Amino acid sequence: MKSELISDINQAFLHLEFTIKLLTYMKRRIIDKDEFDTNIVITGKKRNISFNDSAFNTYDDLILGAENCVLLSVGFTAIVLDTSLQSVGKKHDLKNQSSEGMLRNLIYMIRCAYAHDMMHPKWKVGSNYPQLLEIQLQSDILRLDLSTKHKKSFNIEDIGGYENYFEIKDLICKMIS
Repeated sequence: MKSELISDINQAFLHLEFTIKLLTYMKRRIIDKDEFDTNIVITGKKRNISFNDSAFNTYDDLILGAENCVLLSVGFTAIVLDTSLQSVGKKHDLKNQSSEGMLRNLIYMIRCAYAHDMMHPKWKVGSNYPQLLEIQLQSDILRLDLSTKHKKSFNIEDIGGYENYFEIKDLICKMIS
């Protein structure tokens, strides 16, 4: 079971990596807009679905689509991390002030930010939550002052960017192993 959970986490983060690369390619205009934005027909059992060409008028439209993919993928990874931790009996505990406990609570809070609005994730920091999280990462200590975050938009930079998020993934895989 633990190996399945770690596989799920790795697949979720592979998807995040894919969406980040897609966004990077769109921003660099490596993917040809006209070739990408062609008519596609999906053959179904009852009917076909047609995606017309010129759905994306500009590269900016493609970039926005890729940015949305990254945004949704971060939410997806947070849900997979949270579910995986729950599956091995690691529930969030607001009283647990250890680095591991704070890490667990951070994942729960990121998941909650996405759970209520995937397109506009917002921090939900209740009065019961610790106001300062300090999590020992491999490369640094992640410090997050939650007292300034309640109802504010979640941004990956709140937790130190993707570099910290991928370190968080590695820590959680160790917690599960």
